[in-house]
Amino acid sequence: MVKSEQIVGFVKLLEKFRKTIITMFVIVIIVSSFMYFEADYIIGILSKPVHGVDLYFMRPAEGMMVKMKIAFLGGIIISFPFIAYLLIHETGSRLTVKVRRILYFFVTPVAILLFIMGVLFGYKLLLPSTIDFLLDCGNEFMKANLSGDNYFSFVITMLLTTGLIFELPLFLIALSRINIINSKMLKEKRKIALMVSLIAVALITPSVDAMTFILVALPITGLYEISIWCVYLLEKKDERNQSSKLEKSA
Repeated sequence: MVKSEQIVGFVKLLEKFRKTIITMFVIVIIVSSFMYFEADYIIGILSKPVHGVDLYFMRPAEGMMVKMKIAFLGGIIISFPFIAYLLIHETGSRLTVKVRRILYFFVTPVAILLFIMGVLFGYKLLLPSTIDFLLDCGNEFMKANLSGDNYFSFVITMLLTTGLIFELPLFLIALSRINIINSKMLKEKRKIALMVSLIAVALITPSVDAMTFILVALPITGLYEISIWCVYLLEKKDERNQSSKLEKSA
């Protein structure tokens, strides 16, 4: 049960970060407003996988809502570096200068790069095969009459999912830094991780194309292996630092 002290503490935390939260919200709204004028261009790009199949809106406001949804998504993605900077700056009093620099100049750029790579991977490889498979299945007994809102919701969900999957190395490294996992554990659970990644691929894309399935599973497996090595190297660095401290204190 939530205690009253916890509620008061949460309210105080919100009050402390109120200006930062408002600033982040304003940044997202401003960027989304500019992205709205480019929504037609983005819609044209995201519509290519349907290969000319017409998209329809079923409700009067659906067309505008689709543009707003895509604009808002673009606003969040483009605003991410500014939001990350504000969050790091606001929590700076609890972080050392070295940690802040790592977050500013390494973690944030790498997170953005990995997310973009995941989105591009989903758009170039995963999305076309999935759309082709789903349309082929439906065309056996029905004619495609796609709702624009449903289609773009499906596309956005898939691209966001692949983008977040590509953040796997940073996620595992973060868990290792707070001593929840280690490289030995990751190595021992390699087979389980591979099985989970294959299940995730099967859920993300129902395509029965074996080659596509393998091509999608390989990057996820590769990211897991990269994570193991990154965690291992960081552990070795921690051991060297600990040894040097012991030698100095001796």
